[in-house]
Amino acid sequence: MKFPAIGLIELNSIARGILIHDLMAKRADIKVLQSNTICPGKYFVLIAGGVGEVEESMKIGLHYGQTAVVDSLFIQNISEAIFPAMVGATSNVDIDSVAIVETFSVAAAVTLADMALKRAQVHLLDLRLAQGIGGKAYFILTGPLYEIEEAKRHVVEEAEPGMLCNAEVIPAPHQDLVVAIGGRIL
Repeated sequence: MKFPAIGLIELNSIARGILIHDLMAKRADIKVLQSNTICPGKYFVLIAGGVGEVEESMKIGLHYGQTAVVDSLFIQNISEAIFPAMVGATSNVDIDSVAIVETFSVAAAVTLADMALKRAQVHLLDLRLAQGIGGKAYFILTGPLYEIEEAKRHVVEEAEPGMLCNAEVIPAPHQDLVVAIGGRIL
């Protein structure tokens, strides 16, 4: 899936989230990629389309979201690896070292994963968005240790205050862990 831009609004109200979905879809010619509840009682709307259209839809969504907005994002030229990782379509990847990044919001995880992919030569293995994990999100990167450490450094430096829960690096993970996270041992 390739879009010039994506936008995401995460809200602490399900009712407001459903309203925001409707308003954003009516405002501009965008595609709603995902719109659903997430734990714990939050809602998010993920849209894609042309830069101007996504910006216009985001403006209306943020305006009407007001104090219910937990977090949001707007990304132009998002890494193509983000969408397959969201739906668990990445597996059987050679695992060297890994970084696990845990965030307090969906928007923070998507933003940081995209940034890490653009700043270091790493592969996005998984991206989990708040279902069954208390509203948190996390992603797993793999690659050479020096690239994984570089990606972690960027994540820690550039995370919005209060949105990064933890970031860990595992050099040469045990084969049981590699299998558990869907990879292959180098």
